[in-house]
Amino acid sequence: MLQKNNCLAIVNGESIGQVASQTLESMSVINEVISMPVLRPVACMDKLEIIDLANKIGTYDISIRPHEDCCTIFTPKQPATKPKSYKAKAFEENWDFDKMVQDCIEQTTFIVINNDYKNVENLF
Repeated sequence: MLQKNNCLAIVNGESIGQVASQTLESMSVINEVISMPVLRPVACMDKLEIIDLANKIGTYDISIRPHEDCCTIFTPKQPATKPKSYKAKAFEENWDFDKMVQDCIEQTTFIVINNDYKNVENLF
């Protein structure tokens, strides 16, 4: 999907310590198992700063909509806070990622949330 759309990086909303899985150890393991740069623009913001930013760029209302997403579907009962890359690789060997990725690609939709975000001053 990333190559198909000529993407050069993945941008996510991880913020250190906001949830149990968003630890430096977890982010390090993610970096070990992915070949593309992962950008984390809100990594050092607290929850209130992130909410304020979302309000400024017009994404807050979308972010609080009730729906199932990967966070609610795949949330483990006890998330790993200090994952090990060798364990992650061992678990991944048991999954048919090609089929899962293909299913996700076929169901992908793109939505432009706010094309004018670049005009917002003092985002950070």
